[in-house]
Amino acid sequence: MNIVLREYTPSDRDSVNAVALAAFAQYEHEYDDWTSFRDGIGCMADLAGDADLIIAERETIVGAVVHVGPGRLRNRIFPDDWSIIRMLVVAPQHRGQGIGKQLVAASLARAHDIGAPVVGLHTSPIMANALSLYLALGFKRDCDLPPIKGVPYSRYVLPGTAIPAALDLLHNAERHR
Repeated sequence: MNIVLREYTPSDRDSVNAVALAAFAQYEHEYDDWTSFRDGIGCMADLAGDADLIIAERETIVGAVVHVGPGRLRNRIFPDDWSIIRMLVVAPQHRGQGIGKQLVAASLARAHDIGAPVVGLHTSPIMANALSLYLALGFKRDCDLPPIKGVPYSRYVLPGTAIPAALDLLHNAERHR
């Protein structure tokens, strides 16, 4: 069955938050204060107020990602004119099916359509699958960030001029699935 990507609606709230919690559960023993970190992750749907929350659905919600466009509310580690990818999540039982790639492609397409000069994100080495995907698409580590609850994080960037090549890689990968 195919994946449908669509915009978040308020009725998705509980399902999105549940997928986010399930996706991050594997990191429970990595964070110094898992309880407070989990509480933040469990509010993923709140990000829809200031950003585009893209849903992946296959009968039920199986993944999501947040695209923060230029000029929208963001963490101060990202300049105002950048697009940002936040909280790429895929339900554990649906991983390995290209859903994360489709969500990243949707976010990159939005960044390209609005002419973002850079796409930024922050991630950690503990999120090895996501980091591997981002690096394969051409994201480069820009700077190290302060740890989040004891876990190292870095900021990664993709120049706007590199978005078409990243999208080509993602679309080619989807065609060969």
